[in-house]
Amino acid sequence: MLIHGATDKDIHPPLFGAAQRAFGLYRGLAQRHQVHVLCMVPYRSGGAHEERAAGVHLSRRRAWYTSAAWRLERLGLAPLTLAAHGHRAAARRLSSLLGGRADALLVDLQLSGLFEHSTAALKVYLSHNVEADLFAALAPRMVARGAWVSWVRALEAKAAARADLVVAVSDEDATRFGALYGVPPERLAVIPNGYDETVVRPPSPDERARARAALGIGEGDYACVFVGSDFAPNLAALSRLLVAFPALASKGFRLIAAGRATRVLAGRAEPWLIVGPEVDDLTPFLHAADAGLNPVASGGGSNVKLPTYLAAGLAVLTTRFGLRGYPDLEPLVGVVDADPTRLAAALARRPAGWRARGLPVPPALEAYAWGQLGARLGEILASHPALARGAPAPTAVAGRAQA
Repeated sequence: MLIHGATDKDIHPPLFGAAQRAFGLYRGLAQRHQVHVLCMVPYRSGGAHEERAAGVHLSRRRAWYTSAAWRLERLGLAPLTLAAHGHRAAARRLSSLLGGRADALLVDLQLSGLFEHSTAALKVYLSHNVEADLFAALAPRMVARGAWVSWVRALEAKAAARADLVVAVSDEDATRFGALYGVPPERLAVIPNGYDETVVRPPSPDERARARAALGIGEGDYACVFVGSDFAPNLAALSRLLVAFPALASKGFRLIAAGRATRVLAGRAEPWLIVGPEVDDLTPFLHAADAGLNPVASGGGSNVKLPTYLAAGLAVLTTRFGLRGYPDLEPLVGVVDADPTRLAAALARRPAGWRARGLPVPPALEAYAWGQLGARLGEILASHPALARGAPAPTAVAGRAQA
């Protein structure tokens, strides 16, 4: 198949949850199909206009109205989602950048206006959350906030109605799409979030020793890593950890904080706290850690960090909320309360991950590799009835099997 994608993010390198989901699935699709993705990126993006990464053709473009929407959100006048109006107005031109008649068009919410001018046989809304619920819960303060909540809901309702298929990240989100927008089960598919199996793995003993030495972690220390973007639920989770760890410090516990959430830690110098720089590669932090922490209590979609921690071989402590979207991974993690005191008590037992216990990769985890998830999505697309109703002839990637 020829698959076109359209997103409002720069998805390579995939530095945060939504970009990891988009690129991971497109990479998985590219194992068997031609994949061309249009990325509407910020002006500050340094990526090339055209790039091929892991078999995915990326076309990056910038638009003045995305910057305008960003400034309006900063001023508290309108949400960044307002850029969807600009994308819809430019839909014909943006569609032409992808070239050719695709078998399937997959879009994020802001680019759903491309449905109107697409000749693709199969139109897919590739969701990251139920955006209306997420916006209602976490949108910043702004003028006429209630009206904007209704506007985002109407935008998502239109995308769900025009799509032949809505892809949700969890059973919970799929149920919500049905309840909120009346999307029937036959137009819903669940593809969960996953991890990058090409990068994330347990360290060798030497790699672990080097990673810990580089961060100043002692042989007997128990190191915990928290990875998070500067998203409100992650910042709240990090705040809980900052309350929990002082009681653990005298027992040899260290907290490694990584990702954009660490911007709030400027000037902190507690001896138990290691603030990682903002880097593309989180491998050194994962290799140095004994446990991965996910004490989130709000948000949308699911937390990509959870399967990533597990894939690195770490013990994982997560809230029940943080486990959403991963029901079959529950036996592999410790479920804890978000309360810092109870979290500290659970950590004090020094839980061991499957790597530390000398166990093989859990079979349930392997199904969450992005390559497998993308391949599963490809099978769903290829078997969709819309492709049988006069769709273009499937086009296989040279040297790859045709679906």
